[in-house]
Amino acid sequence: MNSNTNHPILDITRIATNLKHAVIGHNIDYHGAIASTMGIAHQLAVDPATRSGTLVVAEEQTAGLGRLQRQWHAPMGQALLVSLILKREHLPANLAQLPMLAGVAAVRAIARVTPELTEDIGLKWPNDIMLGEDLAHSRKVGGILIETSFVRDQVDYAIVGMGINVNQEEGALPETPANAPPPTSLHLAVGRLLDRTSLLIALCQAWEELIDPQAPRDIYHEWRNLLLTLGQPVTVITHGDNERRFAGVAVDVTADGALIVEDNAGRSHLLDAGDVTTRLP
Repeated sequence: MNSNTNHPILDITRIATNLKHAVIGHNIDYHGAIASTMGIAHQLAVDPATRSGTLVVAEEQTAGLGRLQRQWHAPMGQALLVSLILKREHLPANLAQLPMLAGVAAVRAIARVTPELTEDIGLKWPNDIMLGEDLAHSRKVGGILIETSFVRDQVDYAIVGMGINVNQEEGALPETPANAPPPTSLHLAVGRLLDRTSLLIALCQAWEELIDPQAPRDIYHEWRNLLLTLGQPVTVITHGDNERRFAGVAVDVTADGALIVEDNAGRSHLLDAGDVTTRLP
């Protein structure tokens, strides 16, 4: 069945067959055109009957948001738009590892459906999925947004929003701010249209591998090795009450996911939030 833009819609039957007994993706709340998957995921997550591992999936998103309230519009049937509900039993003991899990899961899934891109997939700290040999020459192919809900100082659930540009042509890509990397899609990178259904199944399977308590893993080092940001000259723009802007080099990340930037005067800065770009002031 095709959408009105001649892009195949997701094959929910095939997804359900493949993920029927899975921890991640066993239940899919599927939509055509909606404002955002995140809001619906929050509504479902507060219901005790909603199981951890439930997905909210949409064909088109008209008011999606990334970090810092940036718009993330995706046209009908061309991107993979997913919000994953994770309840307490599937959250890492250290919540700082959740963005690491999300980034690694996305990279693993993309590599499975486009193995020719394996060497080109990386991550820009803290939440962008990139294609390119280094940060300065890479393009953004996806983004991750994580929102958590707490009850009496304990995390109740988390929503992991993931958007991946799959089959867009250049003119259908999301607009990005001037200081952000330019966008691309998997289709533009490999020169053929891709099966979003296979990508969604691969994404769920990657998540399942990563949260399996029996599976040996070193998520921090796998995530760190994917960071195109490290070793690069960057400009840091911090947001909040004390907005700052300075140039330096991203030298490392901590086990809690904070970025260590050494400025031009040799001082080290620990960043747990902010924007990092290769564009100098």
